[in-house]
Amino acid sequence: MEQISLHNEKDLLLRVAEGNEVAFRILYDHYRKKIYASGLFLTKSENLAQELVQDVFMKIWEKREQLRKIDYFNSWLRTIARNTAINYMRARAMEKLGINYIPTPEINNCFTENDAADREYAVLLQAAVNQLPSQQQKVYMLHRQQGLCHEAIAEQLDISVLTSKKYMKLALRSIRIFLEHRMDAAISLALVIYFS
Repeated sequence: MEQISLHNEKDLLLRVAEGNEVAFRILYDHYRKKIYASGLFLTKSENLAQELVQDVFMKIWEKREQLRKIDYFNSWLRTIARNTAINYMRARAMEKLGINYIPTPEINNCFTENDAADREYAVLLQAAVNQLPSQQQKVYMLHRQQGLCHEAIAEQLDISVLTSKKYMKLALRSIRIFLEHRMDAAISLALVIYFS
């Protein structure tokens, strides 16, 4: 069996670019813990960190032809990992926009790895809701937190069903913009701290 080492990384990258699976495995074994640690730091989830490792190395394999031109692999790898992590965090934040329930620390005394992130998100979401105009805030709260349909909201607030839907649409857009702005800043800060 052919011996390949990481000592000459450029040679290793050329072998990976040629499709050498042994070379790819050496690259994977060398860098996977670093990617996992950064994923765990950013997502606070072992499952998401594992997914991040798999996605990053899948992208490397799919883009292996580019490895011939890479002079600073560590920087290139960090960029792929950072972008993948940011996409995960954005997707998670957007998924949470659809929830009807905002977790609070008093509800469940059992601490899990996502509790801290959920509490931080709940605070951020509440700040986004608080900045909405009064009517949009009412429609959002009635629909998302109390589960009322637009017909019931319209009746309760003495507005039309179309107005209720319009307020909900505007509220969701404002919340999304609010969260994206703050999440991007928080993610960027976390990445700068971690990769510095």
